[in-house]
Amino acid sequence: MKRVVDVFKNRGRELVWTYVIHLQNDEEFHPGQLDFEAEALRLSQLDKRGPASELSAKVRLN
Repeated sequence: MKRVVDVFKNRGRELVWTYVIHLQNDEEFHPGQLDFEAEALRLSQLDKRGPASELSAKVRLN
């Protein structure tokens, strides 16, 4: 399952980065919106986009 997730700075809601997240959908794991947002925040930390306390993520609704 694939979703586009935007990462924002909490102050001013400035767009920091956009990720295309692909999470495996199998019999035991059915990813929800929060799973995609958590993965985008995890990746933003690896990519050094900013402190975790200053970022938020939101799945784009098409």
